[in-house]
Amino acid sequence: MVNDINNIKIWIETFGSNRENCIILISGAMAPATFWDDQFCEALSANHFVIRFDNRDYGYSTHFKEQDPPPYRIDDMVEDVKAILDYHEVESAHIVGHSLGGSIAQLFAVRYPQRVKSLIPISSPIIAKGDLEYKETPREVMDGLWEILLSNKMYQDYERGKDEFVRIYRVLNGGYELDMDMAYSYIRRMYETEYIKPHLNHTNIQKGIPDIYEALSSLPCQILFIYGESDYLPANAYNTQLLAEALANASCLLLKKAGHMFFNRTIWKTLETSIGKFTTSTHLSKKVLRIKSNSCP
Repeated sequence: MVNDINNIKIWIETFGSNRENCIILISGAMAPATFWDDQFCEALSANHFVIRFDNRDYGYSTHFKEQDPPPYRIDDMVEDVKAILDYHEVESAHIVGHSLGGSIAQLFAVRYPQRVKSLIPISSPIIAKGDLEYKETPREVMDGLWEILLSNKMYQDYERGKDEFVRIYRVLNGGYELDMDMAYSYIRRMYETEYIKPHLNHTNIQKGIPDIYEALSSLPCQILFIYGESDYLPANAYNTQLLAEALANASCLLLKKAGHMFFNRTIWKTLETSIGKFTTSTHLSKKVLRIKSNSCP
């Protein structure tokens, strides 16, 4: 359903009815709401009211002219989250975001801490620096990754373009087998709503985000960082774990073999179980959680 939110159109879909225990799912850059797997949303909706939506400038939501500087800021996307919760009369929610959505989730939490039951950034850039000694991902790893990412010929019809995306998603899927049905369904949704291009607005709004380390460390809610051990796109697993260990209110779930994208039902089942348990718990002990190979083959 398309709704009027902050003077633009935002496509929103909901699952379940328990508004006292709401989860809002924020997609990443150039990712439709359907990044969040249908079965994952439906499973969580047994105990939660689940919201997923197309970010502004993507999917069925309002698109903007691409320009530099962008015609909106990341703060506007934070306000979109607030407006969506207001629209559904949700006072507080579990805030879950992937990649760029993880940055939006963290910025929302430090701006509106009273509206956050818990915070779950997934595959998120590091926007809380403090004085931590983060490690740069090796240059050869990043060069090889971007060579693949930039090789997409950006064909404008689905039949020609789908395998260009599949080639990239195989790399971003980490050590997991790519579920072709999931990948093709995701790609088709993009082709239904987009002129296939890099969408630099979503990239450029991430420049100059201030350091939120102090604000993040003082949040009253618990934080669960989730990161794939084979994900090097926004940060790396070491840096995410380092941040979680430094924050008294945070833990880190490292997904063994996982990359930046999740075209595999085993990964989504792991996310469903982990997020479901986390959001229904009132306390979480300070520790780093690891997914063992025997439970995540």
